[in-house]
Amino acid sequence: MLPPSLPPVRCLLLCAPLWTACAAPPPPVVQTLRLDVPPSLLACLPQPEPPGAGADDPTLARWVLDLAEAGEDCRTRLARVAEVVAAP
Repeated sequence: MLPPSLPPVRCLLLCAPLWTACAAPPPPVVQTLRLDVPPSLLACLPQPEPPGAGADDPTLARWVLDLAEAGEDCRTRLARVAEVVAAP
């Protein structure tokens, strides 16, 4: 048989779990990571200057090849940066 009234301390102990149920959740944990990308991957070959108006075919061909090489260099470096950033 239960006593007609519970002592105040017992009542508080029984109600304590109910009070924590309404508490605000703890703030999320934010972790910042610094990724070190090697400086050699942060600069591409410069884009070659186009030849002048009266350039001959061999000069234009060399410029096109240099332009393609500069583009490939940048794509390769960007792919390496992506690997560094995606590494676990």
